[in-house]
Amino acid sequence: MKLCHFSDTHLGAGGGYPRRGPSGLTIRQEDIINSFIEAVDRIIEINPDLCIHAGDLFDSVRPLNRIIAIAGQQLYRLAEEHGIPTVIITGNHDAPKQPHLGAALEIFAPIDNLYVAAGPSLSHFDIRGVRITALPHALTTQAQRQALEQCRPDPDARFNVLVLHGVAAGMPEFSMADLGEQELPLELMTNFDYTALGHFHNFCQVAPRAFYAGSTERLSQSERAAAKGFAEIDLDPFNVTFREVKCREMADIATIDATGKRGDQLVSEIKEHLDRVNSAEKIVRVNIAGVSEETIKTMPPNMLTELKQNSFSLDIRFERRKDDEQTQLFGRTAIGRLDHAFVKYLESVELEGFDRDRLIEQAVRYLALPE
Repeated sequence: MKLCHFSDTHLGAGGGYPRRGPSGLTIRQEDIINSFIEAVDRIIEINPDLCIHAGDLFDSVRPLNRIIAIAGQQLYRLAEEHGIPTVIITGNHDAPKQPHLGAALEIFAPIDNLYVAAGPSLSHFDIRGVRITALPHALTTQAQRQALEQCRPDPDARFNVLVLHGVAAGMPEFSMADLGEQELPLELMTNFDYTALGHFHNFCQVAPRAFYAGSTERLSQSERAAAKGFAEIDLDPFNVTFREVKCREMADIATIDATGKRGDQLVSEIKEHLDRVNSAEKIVRVNIAGVSEETIKTMPPNMLTELKQNSFSLDIRFERRKDDEQTQLFGRTAIGRLDHAFVKYLESVELEGFDRDRLIEQAVRYLALPE
């Protein structure tokens, strides 16, 4: 009995990226879609007895219509066209906060061979001798606790597989989990032949037969070194193999110290680092420390615009020099960094007819000045 397990595809993520492809979606959204499609292609090639998606198919409760259509096409290929029984549950990103709204993935329920668990309660599916116990993301800790108490293997089934989305209790990777994060007990997972987990974005094992498949694309800088893909599982004898898919590379450049440097010198150094990591094809983050008023004033015009235009995606963060902390720190007030807030605002609105990068550059420049 062979399974394929993938998760956290987050279709629709990347909407804040400024450049758009031929589809009208952002290039970053297309990246995430392409990794999802490659995973589906590879699973079809493997032709497992069963496929599982462990939640967060979408990045939001209300994805764009085009994103829904793409997801439906791929799930149709997988389940109905190629006859691979596929189970999918909602995760915390695509589960509605109000049950009466319904989840977007419920629209795919009519696809033959696709089993959707999107409601507020536990679901069971019997497929090819396998009892699938599938728990969608629960709205409250109490609801999840009650559902977990009902997660029991079927002694008459050839194999029992558990599908969950959430945080595996006691794992060091989750020691800094958000308050209110719903934990999944590891001891429960030992009762099943396999537990397919979603929510954590890196492939890893949390119990003898319990694994996170990870996401199919890198979704944060913390994932820059992690391979992305899906898990291929043989239940008898038990074996798990990670299958990698292509995705956008990320690079985190070591902090650059601007102390004693003019703006033009700093820009030259930043460019050298960006060329070294091939920023034209990667998502790059760089932190600039020790920045003074003189540094800002002597930066060449349109510096940020040029650097960003020559990079796929570039996040530059400036930190004030320590001995300048008596003055305003790049717009820092009691409510936070004004320059960061303004940049985030620009990423959330349509700016047709305006130069987004130029506006960002001017925001950093003017909000850096003391009042």
